[in-house]
Amino acid sequence: MIDPEQIRKLSPRDGDILVLPANTTSADIQAFADALRIARPGIKATLIQGELQQLDEAAMNAAGWYRK
Repeated sequence: MIDPEQIRKLSPRDGDILVLPANTTSADIQAFADALRIARPGIKATLIQGELQQLDEAAMNAAGWYRK
């Protein structure tokens, strides 16, 4: 059962990154993506599963990501 206190209105726009909880199933991510396409046809957004962190260039290099 959905807890009404957990419901929030989202107004995603092109270029948004939406972070879903790490325990979200692939089926639920697909269902969310499908619902997003219906609610906002043509939107260009990115869905991320789990925690999202912004890394500086040094951290990216340490992780093996190199800028060319």
